Amino acid sequence: MAAPLASRFSSSPIGSWLDLSSFVTSAGSSGGHTPYDELAGKIGGDVYIDVAGWHLYLKDVKVGKGLSLAQALAAQLGPKLQSERRFSEDDLTDLLQKVPIKLGGGKLTAALADVVPSGCMRDFERACEDYARSC
Repeated sequence: MAAPLASRFSSSPIGSWLDLSSFVTSAGSSGGHTPYDELAGKIGGDVYIDVAGWHLYLKDVKVGKGLSLAQALAAQLGPKLQSERRFSEDDLTDLLQKVPIKLGGGKLTAALADVVPSGCMRDFERACEDYARSC
C-alpha cells in the first residue's frame, strides 16, 4: 500500500497542489492576512488529523514558514468557492487526496483524506458550503 500511495505525490513536500511561494509572498505583503482567513480559521479549528486517537488540528500543522495547513487549503479552495459560489465534495476530496501527510518521521506517507475522520470531513464540507454561500 505504501508504494502506490507514495507514487501519487510529487517529490516535493507540498506536491503540485499548491504554489506555496506565491501564497507566502502575498500573505507576507498583507501583514499575514489573506482574503481566506475566515475559511482558514474554520478549517483550522474544526478539522484534525487523527493518529491513534491523538488529534492534530490543521491550524497546528505547519507547511511553511508561518503557514499552516489550514491556510494553505483555504488559499487553494477559497478562489473557486468565491467565483463559483458553490461547493463540490469531489473538488475537496480530490484536493485532500493530493496532500501528503508524512508520519513516523517520513517513514510512511498518507493522503490527508485518509487521516481525517469522517466527522471532520463533514465539518470541512460544511465550512466550505457556508463560505461559498456567504461570498
